[in-house]
Amino acid sequence: MKLKDKIIIDFEEFFSTGRFDFLKLGKTKEWVINNFPDPDGFDEYPQIYKDDIWRYGNIELHFHKEKLFLIFSDYIHDLKGGEALQLNKWFLQNTDRLKLSDVISELNGKQIDFQKITNKTVNGFLNLVLKSGVSLGFYLEGYPDETIDDFDERCKLTNQDEYELGSFSLMQK
Repeated sequence: MKLKDKIIIDFEEFFSTGRFDFLKLGKTKEWVINNFPDPDGFDEYPQIYKDDIWRYGNIELHFHKEKLFLIFSDYIHDLKGGEALQLNKWFLQNTDRLKLSDVISELNGKQIDFQKITNKTVNGFLNLVLKSGVSLGFYLEGYPDETIDDFDERCKLTNQDEYELGSFSLMQK
């Protein structure tokens, strides 16, 4: 669907409530294409409707069996909404303040509850799972540039301030 104005995505609201404008996980592709702006490239490539991933800048909508199951981006440092989305980035605007402690301070300042989950199977990664269902993914600085042995050893000794925000996601359970 072509819209005259861009849809505004407010990340404070998204992180607080899980609302990405009025999109809801579980909606069909047909519903999304009739109620949300067309994905980037749709004019030149209308067959994009058949793809399982639709892009709006570097934000992705993922579909499985024709239903929306994931809203995702791992381009936090260069987050863009493409042709159809205007982004109110909240604290994501300041890419120098995306350390774990900075993000926790921002969330606490807005009284957004979360649970910190350390990935026991993949060293160097942890998530903050917000009460809204949005997950913020953090990686340890240096990943993946270090050798695996050096990196695994450093993970055992790391300070949480070495973790930096690298992605956000909202996934159907």
